[in-house]
Amino acid sequence: MLKEEKEQWNKLKEKPFKEKASYFWYYYKFHAIGILAGIICLLLFIHGYRESTKEPSIYLTLINSRYGSIGETTLMDDYVKSRNIDTDAHPAKFDISISMTEGVSDEASVANSQKLMALFHSHTMDVIISDEWVLEEYASLSAFGDLKELLPPDLYEQIQDKLYYYTFSDGSTVPIGFYADDLPKIMKENAYSKENPPIVTISGTTNRLESAVDFIRYLLEE
Repeated sequence: MLKEEKEQWNKLKEKPFKEKASYFWYYYKFHAIGILAGIICLLLFIHGYRESTKEPSIYLTLINSRYGSIGETTLMDDYVKSRNIDTDAHPAKFDISISMTEGVSDEASVANSQKLMALFHSHTMDVIISDEWVLEEYASLSAFGDLKELLPPDLYEQIQDKLYYYTFSDGSTVPIGFYADDLPKIMKENAYSKENPPIVTISGTTNRLESAVDFIRYLLEE
């Protein structure tokens, strides 16, 4: 067998390149495809690993938004540009994947609820924008921070007439969010409806409070 292959290669030496390539592809195409697929998988793994080890500049989550894809809004792109954030070094995460329906416990809703809890527990999220019933569902778990404690006085003053309060079982009432239905940066693309206005919150488990506060400042800028 080896002798036959050697003779075949010797015959090919004087053949034109096109014929050599045709011969190689005919006999070794599956080997080549396998090697190429392996290289691609390795490169994708390396790229994914590098991206996963980068510290995000911010993680914004929109729950139950009307966006079908991130490409439908420039919200995060506009924010990043306004702050000159180097997203190659510190990517800005924008998550619109979580969608749940009040009172519904189908497979998709349960999966999204579990994902949301995982994001809270992993200290991943910074700013969360959602409709009211989601806040009511998760606020008792201390999922959202007290804006009076977290925001600087100037920002807190700007949202005082738009605050959303939650009353805990001990009777304490805490401002955990503010209504954003009059903020063009949220409402200009109809991400949420006026009838079911979005509420902006800071995650109670964020490790990037400064980033969360700065994003809220951005939302309030004219």
